[in-house]
Amino acid sequence: MPEPLRCIPSSTIIAGIDFSTGGVKALAFTVTGKVVAEVRLPTDLWTADGVSELNLMQLEGQARTVTRLLASKLRMLGRLDDWRIIGISATHHTAGRTDADGNQVRRAICWNDQTLAPYHSSGLNRLGGQERARELTGGPWAVRYSLSHLVKDELMLPKLDWDRTRWILPHGPLAAGYLTGRFDCTSVSSAASTGIMDLRTNQWCRDMLDALDQPSYRELAWNNLPKIIDMNEPVGTMAEHVALDARLPAGIRPVVYPTLDDQAAGLIGGGAVDAGQVAVILGNSAVVNSSSNELPRSSNLDAMKLNWGPYLWMRCYSNGAQFIDQVAGRNWHQCKEADAVPPGSNGTIVLPFLLSEPSVGVNRAQVTWFPSEPMDYPTRVRACLEAIGYLITLGIREHQAAGQNISQITVSGGMAQSQLMCEILASILNRPLVRLEVSEGPALGAAVVALAGAETRSRCQQGINQPFTAADAANLMVSFGPTIRPRPDWLEDYRQGLTEFTRHLPNKQSL
Repeated sequence: MPEPLRCIPSSTIIAGIDFSTGGVKALAFTVTGKVVAEVRLPTDLWTADGVSELNLMQLEGQARTVTRLLASKLRMLGRLDDWRIIGISATHHTAGRTDADGNQVRRAICWNDQTLAPYHSSGLNRLGGQERARELTGGPWAVRYSLSHLVKDELMLPKLDWDRTRWILPHGPLAAGYLTGRFDCTSVSSAASTGIMDLRTNQWCRDMLDALDQPSYRELAWNNLPKIIDMNEPVGTMAEHVALDARLPAGIRPVVYPTLDDQAAGLIGGGAVDAGQVAVILGNSAVVNSSSNELPRSSNLDAMKLNWGPYLWMRCYSNGAQFIDQVAGRNWHQCKEADAVPPGSNGTIVLPFLLSEPSVGVNRAQVTWFPSEPMDYPTRVRACLEAIGYLITLGIREHQAAGQNISQITVSGGMAQSQLMCEILASILNRPLVRLEVSEGPALGAAVVALAGAETRSRCQQGINQPFTAADAANLMVSFGPTIRPRPDWLEDYRQGLTEFTRHLPNKQSL
């Protein structure tokens, strides 16, 4: 029987704020997961010369603006006095540098930066290869992990900027810092995305900094790493200047809890807290996540750590909604004629690699149509959706090959609001999918874990020994819509389509 809340009042409002490279989504939830207010802001990235970087002054502005907007909406609803808790989700592997006052030293390098590969390669050689990385941390060091940023900094960042750096912080802890004024801490989830934390001990691993060439830079980097804190230890209350800016009443200062990477947030926001439960997040990136008490048996999947204990297994494809938006247009979901296109799109297949995808052997952008690019728009839309479905299916099979016995697959994210997309994916997988009622899984997941932290902290303060887990919080807040089942008349077409899609990949995946 799931444990109920004993300390947090039922009237409490929890804000789940998801800071992504595509935008900011802030949702105000009740303790039962009902959305009572919602705010969205854009994110503008620096993309000159192939980089993908986020100005930290913009991030600070987003943190303050989203607080003002959410406070205004809650005030109009008469619920502002109930706002007590904030959970934060942010993009994995994105990280920046600040001085002692939180001022930007350099922009945050984002997870999808296309310039990192040569720096990662040289750092990996210096370290001793992936086997050495696994020996030190328990998992691989992928290109997008923020340790690659430090290797790039060694060559590209002036020594003066190294010297004036006080904190090297991921996306989420930076946002939490701008809300609380505290920049000296990070969460297990965020630290796991750096490639510097030992996933088995939740401690920084100094030997991973051997990826840097100069001992002096290793020492500087080591001294700039923040403290890793437990999920039940608050980052802090909202800073007075932020609260006053948002016109919060005296005494209403929401508490910010340790942040989650968007992948971890999407996992628990998708209701996947037990082994065998998989969360598919169909956002700008297309992601297959699962949790496990063990590291993956194979070395192919990314492995990180969840704030609440287990490991996070992840296959993250950079090419998700951003591929479809650019290749099929942002209004693709309005093309109802795509529903009538036969499964397999009349023999049309597209390789959906607007960005490189090293996990399938694609090391450069490659949007290629077979046998040729279709002239009619509905076929184009459906082929794009099918391509993402094929990629997700390959990711699911990697989880199975690594030892995951899948019992349930949930789906969330913007693309998941398309019934056609979900039916295509269910049919390629030949498995039912459970769609999240709240489309913004990472924002919900951030709120879930923050509620778990707040309830646990209150129980400790009141001497209540009965534990309250992240799974208990998810049981209260996460709800699902109807199950989406495979279309029997599509199964054979998609079995053949997956085989054909895989045949065109540089790395032929095992089917």
